[in-house]
Amino acid sequence: MSIKGNALNIVKGRAVASLFSKARENRQFKKFVKNGGLVLISLMVAHPVLAAGTDLLSSQQTTVNSTFGSGSSLVKWFYIAEIIMGLFIYIKARSPLVFVGIVMAIIFTRVAFGIAS
Repeated sequence: MSIKGNALNIVKGRAVASLFSKARENRQFKKFVKNGGLVLISLMVAHPVLAAGTDLLSSQQTTVNSTFGSGSSLVKWFYIAEIIMGLFIYIKARSPLVFVGIVMAIIFTRVAFGIAS
């Protein structure tokens, strides 16, 4: 039985054809990124407000610090969620090393929220 056609159109060769279609999508994405970068640079050169470097969100700094800073309620909810998830994982795994992971997660959260505020 002879089947005429392209490997991209045949159902049997779909695994190979999917590799070719993904490569084609990657080329299109690279072209889009390259052209988008050129558009962004030309926009920054053409529009002086974007090129000036003024911080438009400087008035929101206190809001960010009160939401994400140390001592905020969001940080406390993260700690509670980490402890509950740690207990759940301990019940499933029965390994005391899970509690070391909880301490590491709390330290990471403290550092991350310290950087954010």
